[in-house]
Amino acid sequence: MNAAPLRFLKAVFWPLTIWTSLTHFEEHPADDYVERTFPIAATAVAFWLSVAVLAWLTLNASTAGVVSSDAGDVAFRITNRNDALSGVLSVFAPAIYIAGLWLFTAREERFSR
Repeated sequence: MNAAPLRFLKAVFWPLTIWTSLTHFEEHPADDYVERTFPIAATAVAFWLSVAVLAWLTLNASTAGVVSSDAGDVAFRITNRNDALSGVLSVFAPAIYIAGLWLFTAREERFSR
């Protein structure tokens, strides 16, 4: 039986710890294991994809442009091209994390080792 702090850390870091549970295929009947692990793995893939796209948008979506006037003044303007996509991913990434956390803890409670 895992200690409470270890179970808590496994639950908090579920996007990372779920991948180690995929190494236990031979210990379980295929249908039972796939039924309880595949939704969490799919949620982890969705979470990592949304985090990767959000990070890429944060790092690469800004453009700098030079703005000049007739008086000879020069200024730089930085704009964000993907405000809508960044906003949507900023909502969905935490939502996917919470859904995965719920799935992971439900599986750990129901099928403890």
